[in-house]
Amino acid sequence: MPERSKIPDPSLARLATVYRALLDSQRNGRKSLNSLDLQELTGIAATQIRKDLSHLGEMGKPGVGYDIGDLKRRIAERLNLSRRQKFAIIGAGRLGQALASYPGLVEFSFKLAALFDVDKKKIGKVVNGVAIQPAAEISKNLRRHRVRIAVLTVPASAAQGAAEAAVQGGARWILNFTPAHIAVPAGCVVRNVSFTNEFAVLAHFVEK
Repeated sequence: MPERSKIPDPSLARLATVYRALLDSQRNGRKSLNSLDLQELTGIAATQIRKDLSHLGEMGKPGVGYDIGDLKRRIAERLNLSRRQKFAIIGAGRLGQALASYPGLVEFSFKLAALFDVDKKKIGKVVNGVAIQPAAEISKNLRRHRVRIAVLTVPASAAQGAAEAAVQGGARWILNFTPAHIAVPAGCVVRNVSFTNEFAVLAHFVEK
């Protein structure tokens, strides 16, 4: 089987989309899907789906398609979703609290372990069973909870400092919802999510 690092990032993102479709289909009682079914459910071309699934090894049966349970298990193994992944959110504003309460993360085996903010009025408030802690304790508490994934929902001006505190606490994978570029040591991975950039791209297509 190919090494995990050999799977391109775009393929990983598409595999996650397929995984979501498999979860929904399984809930609806379906047992198998072919690549055309998956194309209809995800909007990803069937040829591309087959190419992405080739990273998982041989699977599927002619005339039948993919067994949903088996395919879901294989994707979960390659994306490390077969075991619980703890994460922390730094920034307990509206976005941070909304992400903390989002139920869909549980289906992908993600568990909120810590939530931080600088606002003293928010300290101690419980969100989804987790109490908001002072931002000054990020490094200490990430080490204590053995959290390797940090989500940044702080103002742009605070993003670099929050990232550095997370890395110092042992985080190596950062999901950055701020518009700021953050620098991290080698061996760390940053995924940037920019709502404003996406709106800007959509604006380009709006008819004048």
